[in-house]
Amino acid sequence: MEFLYRAFKHQSKSYYWRFSLLLFLSCSLVIGCYSDGVTRVGETQECRPIEHALGETCVPLAPERIITLSNAALDSVLVLEMQPVGTISNTPELLRQRVQGAEIVGMEGSANLEKILSLQPDLILGAAYSDGAIYEQLSQIAPTVLEGAETNGEWQDILLLNAEALGKQDRAQALLAEYQRRLDLFREKMGERLTNLEVSLVRIYPDRISVYLKNSFAGTILQDAGLARPDYQDRGVFGEHPFQEVISKEELQRADGDVLFVWTFGATPEISRSAQAALETFKQDPLWLQLQAVQNNKVYEIDAYWNVPSLIAANAVVDDLFYYLLEQE
Repeated sequence: MEFLYRAFKHQSKSYYWRFSLLLFLSCSLVIGCYSDGVTRVGETQECRPIEHALGETCVPLAPERIITLSNAALDSVLVLEMQPVGTISNTPELLRQRVQGAEIVGMEGSANLEKILSLQPDLILGAAYSDGAIYEQLSQIAPTVLEGAETNGEWQDILLLNAEALGKQDRAQALLAEYQRRLDLFREKMGERLTNLEVSLVRIYPDRISVYLKNSFAGTILQDAGLARPDYQDRGVFGEHPFQEVISKEELQRADGDVLFVWTFGATPEISRSAQAALETFKQDPLWLQLQAVQNNKVYEIDAYWNVPSLIAANAVVDDLFYYLLEQE
């Protein structure tokens, strides 16, 4: 024992945190083996049960130290007028500029458990697709709710689940109703043009091109707005893959429309620059120049928030629809 003490004493602070985390999680998992499968805040603390993708979790009635492990979770906290104590690093500027003082706990899909533990959260919100593999560890740190959406087109369902976990369902419903009222006004102003205008959604990656279908995040907004889509993009089952499809350069006609919205994105600055360079190259390609939208000067480069499952982003997309399809005409 004395040898172990001397060895531990001379380790770095980083080692201390790793050791503490391992000890904490190991003990908690042993205890968890004798539980009934429901994650609880504590035997003496009042909580309410929330069903989610990984089971049922009893969450605090009024959580105060929230960690968000996805952009959708971060959006939910922000639109419901709360602030996280920790969040992921790869968030779009549209969300990041609204965050006040949160510490970074890693990238989406690679959360740092040591950092999360150090922030002493009382609620963790995330996604099964990115955080499901560490759900048990997260649950031993704090009550954890993970949404199980298969596509980013399910953004409204995600918001409503997170709002339930935060105890703010009524506020979330009111915000979604306001979003719909804005689209009702858009439809009214568009008039007959609404169904005669086919809108294409295109994303340029560093090494490929994708078109986004009607079950994607932006696709659901276009559908809510009553806008038509090109035949190839007018498909996709809500809640099921795929919500985007890769096309070759020779298939660029599948990206055409009366109006073409195009964006790039990269999880790192290097990937972002590479994607933007790919778009600039495409702009000089004869096949791109043959597109109807290009020839009619109806190609609009928009921000990557067109692919962020978020109410904040959804309202920004609606702003863009008013601007490009009404004010620019």
